[in-house]
Amino acid sequence: TPLLGGVAIVCGTTAGIVAMFLRADLPRGLGYLISENRSIVGVWVAGGMMFFAGLADDKLKLKPASKLVLQIVSAATLVSFGAVYPLTSWQLVNVLATMFWFLALTNALNLLDNMDGVAVGVAAISALFLATTFGLEGRWLLAALCMAISGAAVGLLPFNFHPASIFMGDSGSLFLGALLAGMGALFPTTVSGSIVSVLFVPAMIVLIPILDTTLVTVARTVAGRPISAGGRDHTAHRLVAMGLSERQTALLLYAFAAVGGGVALLLQRSGSGYGVWLGGLFLFALLLSAAYLARLHTYKPDEVLPSSRVTILVSNLLYKRRALEVVMDLFVFTAAYYGAFLLRFESPLPPSQVIVLQRTLAIAIACKLFAFWILGVYRGVWRHVSLPDMHRFAKALLLAELLTIGAVVFFFREAEFSRSVFVLDALLAALFTMGARISFRSLQAMQQTLTSSGEATLIYGAGKAGELIVRELRSNATFDLAPAGFVDDDPRLKGALLHGLPVIGGLYEVSSAVERLGVRNVIVGSSKIPKERVEALMRVCAQRSICVLRFDLKLSIYDIEQPGPEAMSNQLRRATTR
Repeated sequence: TPLLGGVAIVCGTTAGIVAMFLRADLPRGLGYLISENRSIVGVWVAGGMMFFAGLADDKLKLKPASKLVLQIVSAATLVSFGAVYPLTSWQLVNVLATMFWFLALTNALNLLDNMDGVAVGVAAISALFLATTFGLEGRWLLAALCMAISGAAVGLLPFNFHPASIFMGDSGSLFLGALLAGMGALFPTTVSGSIVSVLFVPAMIVLIPILDTTLVTVARTVAGRPISAGGRDHTAHRLVAMGLSERQTALLLYAFAAVGGGVALLLQRSGSGYGVWLGGLFLFALLLSAAYLARLHTYKPDEVLPSSRVTILVSNLLYKRRALEVVMDLFVFTAAYYGAFLLRFESPLPPSQVIVLQRTLAIAIACKLFAFWILGVYRGVWRHVSLPDMHRFAKALLLAELLTIGAVVFFFREAEFSRSVFVLDALLAALFTMGARISFRSLQAMQQTLTSSGEATLIYGAGKAGELIVRELRSNATFDLAPAGFVDDDPRLKGALLHGLPVIGGLYEVSSAVERLGVRNVIVGSSKIPKERVEALMRVCAQRSICVLRFDLKLSIYDIEQPGPEAMSNQLRRATTR
């Protein structure tokens, strides 16, 4: 497959930029227009440098160190033209932040280019939302440049979408990443909103490349694998492992990129309030999804290097010390308490309630974390959450809210707080914490549905045993059987759904289900089914060459010889006397 799609992107973007300058009012000449927009020229020059660096890498296979040097030179060129991210009042900090942003986003988009159509489509959507934000601020030259980027990417997309007939190569991905990074660095100078808009609007627009790079970096660090090494452990590859096709994966990532752009627009217009709250929830949902996707790739033994101290530290923090779970709950409790104030008082919050929120937030979070710890919530395992765990969560949430109310009333008697805030806080905390725990089970069920394969199988008996059979068949691929529905003699269950599978009716509906669903096997899932019904089932299945299986759950004693109590006591006595 050709690797020079980046050349087409550069040509398309250049055509758009030329059209932009030709369309612009030039009473003082082209030179004046360029001199007044040095930062835009700097973005284009840095992007061009990255294009040639990527082209050289496509043809000559540059070393990672050489590519990094060229990227640093491009970042320095961007800064020298005045495109600096004004985060603080210290120019040196702003320059370093801009260079880091440029390197991070350029490499992020380059890493995202690991599956047909993903990187170029996400870049097109990101550039389109950047154009919209610049247009809302009245900066039409910047908006036009972003539209040129988006148009060039869209032009390549039909040829790069799965199955791709041309790849854009490093020349295209580095070029697009450099331009998006440069335009993001210019974004804060056009925003008249809060610091939240300045910091997070550009990041939300390019969230998908950043998230993919973060996932790969953390996963490889925990596995003791070099971050610079290649591999099929990116977000797109993990989604395919979950059961999605390459086309579905690309479309899903496009949807996430579009939602991130929509949140960025909301942040730009509101600055805080609902924009920050919804943006935080969207980011939290993506992080939960990334945490689940991280489990879908296992590095081969020969891929894993000896663990370093950093690897051991990160692994202990994430898994053994449950630090990640506590941090997520910290975020959830903050979102619930802040959301309760927003729902009660609307945005923007009254100044008196802002003071109450700021003074009581830390106590509310501490009370909830203490309740979760003392009732053993952090001893559970997310991916195996069950109904008893939900009961424990409910008790912990009730205790947490009672502690919150008591602490706030005791320490801030003079504050003008609303009782309904505590009710809303309890409801939101329950929704978010339980939803976060159930999310892993939900994603696992979705994965089992998407990846289910094998011969279509009916289950005779829609009771507890039938439910157990469905769980086992979906989680154990060695059986090579895919549950297609239930057969049950209870007429009241006909048409009902159990684990998403229909109850097609009684014994005499088996013949029609065999033809309609392509059934090859029937499993008798209950010992309570009368013998004559089983014999009738076997006759029906014999006529259509359907295999009848029996599900047995038995416990048996190991036949390995083990020492009895007296022998074990004698062995222990001899060991202690020695």
